[in-house]
Amino acid sequence: MKYFIRFLVALAICGAVWIVHPAREQVRELEKDISYQYLSANRLLGNTVEELLEWDFSQPLTNGDREYIQGLYLEMMYLTSLLFNGNVVHFEWEQRMYDIQSHIHLYMLDSSLSEEDVADLEQALQATRFITKDFQDVRFPDYGAMHDEKHKMVEKIKKRLETQY
Repeated sequence: MKYFIRFLVALAICGAVWIVHPAREQVRELEKDISYQYLSANRLLGNTVEELLEWDFSQPLTNGDREYIQGLYLEMMYLTSLLFNGNVVHFEWEQRMYDIQSHIHLYMLDSSLSEEDVADLEQALQATRFITKDFQDVRFPDYGAMHDEKHKMVEKIKKRLETQY
């Protein structure tokens, strides 16, 4: 009886390992896939930010340009939701992304921004521009770049957001 119980315990442990090991591998594969999604979204965000930096937000928005700016605004919304969906550790950057969206939305509604709003928008865009370039230097797939509080990108992003451009 004693050997039978040991056999059952050993069998249960082997069964647990057999079940858990593939689950860990699936998690690693999922993290890798998500990391590639971050890589793609980061590249698109960099392109969108570059286009927005070329725009003069101190000038009134004309009806002819409204559709173009609206397209960039929608891209920013989409990319922000891709990058910051889930348990992401870059809260300050996420907030600045929402600030960018808010400024652009206000610009589309009022056709102009105050000098203070333009300066804040350009500051947030410049910081995001350099953050996206920093992410290009990260060796992908690196899930931790967006989800690990101890990852080097956390400090880099904070510094980029604090820097005046």
